[in-house]
Amino acid sequence: MNPLTLQLLSRLWEGTPTFDEIAAKLENECRSMSAAEAAVIGRDLILRRDALGTLSFRMAAFLASNGTAGNDGFMDFTDCVSFLPEDRYQQILRDPDVLVDDPVSSDFDELYLISTVCNVFAQALLEGQDGEGFLHYLVLGDEEAKVPQRLDEMTEDEVKEKLPRLHAKFGHLLRASRPRPKASGTDGVTLEDMIG
Repeated sequence: MNPLTLQLLSRLWEGTPTFDEIAAKLENECRSMSAAEAAVIGRDLILRRDALGTLSFRMAAFLASNGTAGNDGFMDFTDCVSFLPEDRYQQILRDPDVLVDDPVSSDFDELYLISTVCNVFAQALLEGQDGEGFLHYLVLGDEEAKVPQRLDEMTEDEVKEKLPRLHAKFGHLLRASRPRPKASGTDGVTLEDMIG
């Protein structure tokens, strides 16, 4: 990772800030950031988030967040994890099961942190338009996101083996999210089918 990115993360995490405080600090940092600096930092952050696109991490995020980092919340979760200090990020990347004890699991929020940096680059090059999409395209191209679309691609036994601490604490979420067999002879859709 580029030293610019490491320095930014170090400044953002001085003290014990919340993610809301980090978002405010980042807004200030971006005011003085050049387009070139935003490109370098944004690239690093996009690659950090892309590295989290494994089924094990997605399942870990879902469990550690008590189900909040499901479909829509997953991008918010990876956005916040991508902004963690390097040592915490690397530890989570190596072993997503550590999310069971990491405060990011309950403190993450919809803050668009990576987009905040990428917008500095996009606005400079695209005549004031917002959007992370341009830098994301330059970094990853047309590549589809590596994030699996379905958590049920991982069996409960696989979760138990790969994420034992998360399974022990939040395994009930897996049983609650699995579809229940319909009673024979019923044609209707139950309320659980609609919200499950």
